[in-house]
Amino acid sequence: MNLKEYLKEQGVSVRELAIACSIPYATLHNNIEKPETMRASVLGKICTYLDLSMEKVLAMLEFDRETLLSLILEQKRNKIPGNIYHVTQVMFAYNSNRIEGSSLTEDETRMIFETHTILDGKGSHDSNDVIETANHFYLYDTMLEECSKPLTEAMIKRYHGILKNGTSDTRSSWFNVGEYKRLPNEVGGIETTAPGEVSEEMGSLIGWYNNLRNISLDKVIEFHYRFESIHPFQDGNGRIGRILMYRECLRNRLMPFIIEDAYKAFYYRGLAEYLHEKGWLKDTCLTMQDRYRELVNRLLPGIHFSSDSES
Repeated sequence: MNLKEYLKEQGVSVRELAIACSIPYATLHNNIEKPETMRASVLGKICTYLDLSMEKVLAMLEFDRETLLSLILEQKRNKIPGNIYHVTQVMFAYNSNRIEGSSLTEDETRMIFETHTILDGKGSHDSNDVIETANHFYLYDTMLEECSKPLTEAMIKRYHGILKNGTSDTRSSWFNVGEYKRLPNEVGGIETTAPGEVSEEMGSLIGWYNNLRNISLDKVIEFHYRFESIHPFQDGNGRIGRILMYRECLRNRLMPFIIEDAYKAFYYRGLAEYLHEKGWLKDTCLTMQDRYRELVNRLLPGIHFSSDSES
């Protein structure tokens, strides 16, 4: 059911809605016809009047123009430099790897992406940092190309194999690259799912997630928390978890986001305290979402992707 049909069912005309929300009729009419032009303030008034969440209203709006996913894919396939695809690649690889201890700077990350070289007169880098940065670029590309597909365990394992391909970890049989962990591990001093129980826990997590009727930002964040709590791989769980979080936002027409290294402490606190205070992790994600939205709107002028998280 689209928004017009819902309004008709409720006995409310577009003109009556405009008057009730103090929105010019022409503006509201155009926004409903072209939802990508709708500003967050207009969306908020509609949600308040209809007593519906932003998620539900957005689901009833028919986006005829290209989605953010299609725009990023188009830039990837046409090798367009300096825009949202290019900037996201560098920003995502730098921050996600940096959170895990990579010594590469953002400029060095950019050089690897743009020229496949690295120039550093200040010292040496761990070869794994360089390899995993290049792997992250390929992982992001792979994720984009199959973003419309449902999430599966096999896909997640393959993503881990891509991230770790060619690193020193691939030479350790106990590490089990591209497969679930063989040895117990901890995160932040907290015990995670035992190796023998990972397969069952991951199956339950994927089953729960894929059976959800509507994917909201809250559900994406909950999936991320549960994935990190399982910690299914020997290493690389944070980077895989964050690219899955970005993927699921993009796939479900939620504004995606990148956890920046500068916000690492808030991100870790949100994960550690999630069961007691879910708002901390969500607040961090919303902040990152706002920052990424600003980037998208700056690099894609005229598209205007408005707020699409739950109210």
